[in-house]
Amino acid sequence: MQGGLLRAKLDGKLGKMAFPGHRAIVSDEGDFLIAFGRNAPKQEKITITFEDGQVLERVFDVEQRTFETDKIDNLPKDMVELDMPTRVKLTQAEQKLDAVRKKYTKKTCFKEPFIWPSKGKVTSRYGQPRVLNGTDGGIHWGVDIAVPTGTPVRAPACGTVVFAEKNLPLSGDTLIIDHGQGLTSTFIHLNGFAAKVGDEVKQGQTVARVGMTGRTNGAHLDWRMNFFEVRIDPELLVTSEK
Repeated sequence: MQGGLLRAKLDGKLGKMAFPGHRAIVSDEGDFLIAFGRNAPKQEKITITFEDGQVLERVFDVEQRTFETDKIDNLPKDMVELDMPTRVKLTQAEQKLDAVRKKYTKKTCFKEPFIWPSKGKVTSRYGQPRVLNGTDGGIHWGVDIAVPTGTPVRAPACGTVVFAEKNLPLSGDTLIIDHGQGLTSTFIHLNGFAAKVGDEVKQGQTVARVGMTGRTNGAHLDWRMNFFEVRIDPELLVTSEK
């Protein structure tokens, strides 16, 4: 599915892999992840050549999705029409976040079922085009969960905190957990942190508090997930109401 993630394991030693448009790294144990972006085509093909010369081809039929437009009005003008200093800071912040998300680690926390970091009404979903005060606001890449300021944000799976900084442009207080092999969770609009960079966290552990920092018109948690540079849909990974 567009926005989806597959967990895969090779039965045999990899020689080479051809998967156009994708980044897939096979661990020493044969584990690897496959992500399909928001605009993934209807079919994508992977070709795996094993060390013994055997070739495996797999064509994925990717379910196409429609995304309802998310309209938000009555935002302050400076939140929609960014001045040049803010644009520069935003570009710098995005470059820093991209660098963190593109790192590969050997952790395998993605193997456990994911849980909701906070439980509340979902007010905006992954992939929705946004119209802010009647103008194009780009794509919303996360899942917005409406919960009060101060609500604990729990790690949806184990991992390592690899980023925790306050007052980023638009995102406000932001924290990233690395779940391993290129898979990360990003939480934005926070109100401070309960964990710091380098902390190993367990599933369900409080890592931050919900806030309304950055560009937001109300308290909520925005949970985003990446497989390296590919934005994926967190809701598709949650299999537990724990």
